[in-house]
Amino acid sequence: MKGLIIKDIMCLRKQLRVFGFVVAGVLAVGIMYVLSARFGNIASANARAIADNQMEAFEINNIATLALALFMLVPLASVGDLLNVFIADRQAGFEKVAGILPLSVRKRLTARFITIFTLFGIGAVIDVIIAFILSVLTDIISFADFVGIIISASSLMCIYSALVILYCILLGKGRETVAMILSLLCMVLIYVILRFNKLKDILIAIIALDDTGDSGMSTDYFWDFITFIKQKSYILLITALIIMAVSYCISYVIADKKRGVI
Repeated sequence: MKGLIIKDIMCLRKQLRVFGFVVAGVLAVGIMYVLSARFGNIASANARAIADNQMEAFEINNIATLALALFMLVPLASVGDLLNVFIADRQAGFEKVAGILPLSVRKRLTARFITIFTLFGIGAVIDVIIAFILSVLTDIISFADFVGIIISASSLMCIYSALVILYCILLGKGRETVAMILSLLCMVLIYVILRFNKLKDILIAIIALDDTGDSGMSTDYFWDFITFIKQKSYILLITALIIMAVSYCISYVIADKKRGVI
């Protein structure tokens, strides 16, 4: 099984090189951003916006948080594109070789899961290190909130990867792009289910705005997602663990029946 893990990592070797450059870039850009937001042009623009009543302080803080959240997501996204593993296996005809290996379908599937989620773990640890450095340089966001964002981002990527593995095995080779699209659609559906009441309130407010021109809706609704990923990351983490477990079980059943798909 160790050989399969090494094989999968070798399929991602180009991404791992890119990952190194991305980490360096995110750290550099993140430091420049937080310093500018504290001492430079961004700080001056924010002060003018508050003085002119164009934006509230919490809105500026949420915009900065959103920008930093995107920074934290980039390293994870760069290391987690596991479609390349399935594509490389298909191009090399690995499924023909896998059938004669003295390894069960369960071990082959387990190796795939271990590879992908170990890489996410490494990416998350590096993100935490970057977050610590940035939190020292800024008071825009605390280290605890940074960690919440990283947990949320890692959970989202794990959900995406677990669904991609499931759909790649279900649909078979050559349909990796379809698997990616279905995974993203499922993630949207999961978010709608988790935040149904909040989304319903927003929809009602939008309808009221169309009818009367005044929805009475606080802008807090629009920043709800930021608050959610900072303070309720445990919900995404629990959801990710459940989906990973379900994906593993269903993927094993499908792979065991179809054979030659992993």
